[in-house]
Amino acid sequence: MLKRLILLITLSVSVLSPFADAAPPAPQSVKRALTLTPETSVATAFLIAPGYLLTANHAVRGKQRLYVAKERDRVFTAAKVVGYSDELDIAIIAASVQGRPLEFGQWQTFPRGAETFVLGFPKIGNYVSEKRITAGIFNGDQKFRGREDWFQLSAEIQRGNSGSPVIGPDGRVYGLISHKLDAQKALQKYGDFPQNVNFALKSSLILNFLEGYHIKVRSAVFDPVKELRPYQVFAGNQDSIFLLLGTSKAD
Repeated sequence: MLKRLILLITLSVSVLSPFADAAPPAPQSVKRALTLTPETSVATAFLIAPGYLLTANHAVRGKQRLYVAKERDRVFTAAKVVGYSDELDIAIIAASVQGRPLEFGQWQTFPRGAETFVLGFPKIGNYVSEKRITAGIFNGDQKFRGREDWFQLSAEIQRGNSGSPVIGPDGRVYGLISHKLDAQKALQKYGDFPQNVNFALKSSLILNFLEGYHIKVRSAVFDPVKELRPYQVFAGNQDSIFLLLGTSKAD
């Protein structure tokens, strides 16, 4: 679920267990109908290493059961949180799933104005769409109390896109969707209705976070020559994107 932008500045990491000791849960496929209740969270997660995925922490906080699937009508696999940071709004989940871990881009090489693509499962009301891709650009840094841990992008997102990867035109991950501007509150306060003002955590913060769990991921500098089109970005990465369901009630 997406919430109003609240930027936090402390970078301490909350740990459930040392990452080196954390292992994906035993394979457990669960047939689940996609029925949503007020307690059900809907988000997106993406594969970063065999058996491990990233998502937004607010989507899994307080949930007793987590399930992931590559499509909304597939068999859902049980998952569990193995590490998180409230301050960065990021969580690592473990699940016995297959796919190609995504490669990260090094943030300091990502140019302002570059195309951005968001892959995930938008949710409108009680309807969860199929896996979708939206396109926009990297608008600029989001500065808050001297910190620039987030960046603004114009790619359209909805509830359900929390945890989605932000992919550049070279096919690498440069961010993780966390928040969007509350347009209704902005309208009430400023008399203007902003559109597509969305925010993602920078890949540099993500990589630093993962280092604390001794997890190795692939990363490389931005490739200005490689200019993938939206259909190529989707085709090359969609197998690594998962629908994430969470419930506060034990089954």
